[in-house]
Amino acid sequence: MNTNILKLTVILFALAGSYACQKENVDDIHFKEISIGSENPSINYSSDGIEFNFCLLNAEGKPSTIFNEGENFSFYLKTTNNRDETLFFDYDFINNDHPAFCRVYDSEQKDYGKPFKVVSVGTRFVTNAIYLFDPDQDFTFQVSWVDNRNGWGWYNVGFENTQRDYLLKGSYYTEFEHNFVFRRTLDEDENSLKIKVKFKINFEIK
Repeated sequence: MNTNILKLTVILFALAGSYACQKENVDDIHFKEISIGSENPSINYSSDGIEFNFCLLNAEGKPSTIFNEGENFSFYLKTTNNRDETLFFDYDFINNDHPAFCRVYDSEQKDYGKPFKVVSVGTRFVTNAIYLFDPDQDFTFQVSWVDNRNGWGWYNVGFENTQRDYLLKGSYYTEFEHNFVFRRTLDEDENSLKIKVKFKINFEIK
């Protein structure tokens, strides 16, 4: 009887350890989601002194998940360094594809594309200053869904608009997943700060 209890105890501990490992692996990706009509329509997430703010802005420039038909909206992502050290931020999240930053899907997972395409990227770290991420500094990227600019630049990245149309009434979502890397030196990788996130915003056109 005691032998059976001992065996059962060992099995339970093994299962608990397996679950803990699975949970740890799941938590490696910091997933945050906002529902339609949420009281707080902005994702605010902080890890290791790096703060992320991701939301959709309405025509008045305020975070929202509900928009009127024919109303333009913008994607907004701000990353802030709240650490007491200077880092190097390679903002390659713009080129993320699976799932893609600023891409829109409807409730049936139909892909509506994204409002821009990257047409040029400067030589990596050709100018160190554009990648410096000093304490209390932030990198802010904002782009409208319907964008009339023929082309524009952000730091060393060149963009063209993809001529999106206003979305019809319905339920939609946008999400992206990315492993953000903040280096302590230009060529360093082993001692870099890495934060993997997945953000999803559900929204409605009414």
